[in-house]
Amino acid sequence: MTELHTDGNDVAGTLGELLAADPTTTLRRCQSCGAERPLGEHRAYRGAGIALRCPACEDVAVLIGDCEGELVIRWYGTLRVPRAAS
Repeated sequence: MTELHTDGNDVAGTLGELLAADPTTTLRRCQSCGAERPLGEHRAYRGAGIALRCPACEDVAVLIGDCEGELVIRWYGTLRVPRAAS
């Protein structure tokens, strides 16, 4: 019988592609209004952390915090990351 799942180690290369991408050109589709814009166009608000907001509807797109020397990131919506040509 074939296993239906593996673990996160099996997708390390795919996750590495996401982390290696230029975040300013990565497209994000808003979960609220459906607008698709590069992250570089999102408005950044700084306070206790950083909140990126959708440039179309101003809903929260990304929350970034610094917790004891680690970045804590919460994403909303869908990201589209172009793959590098091989």
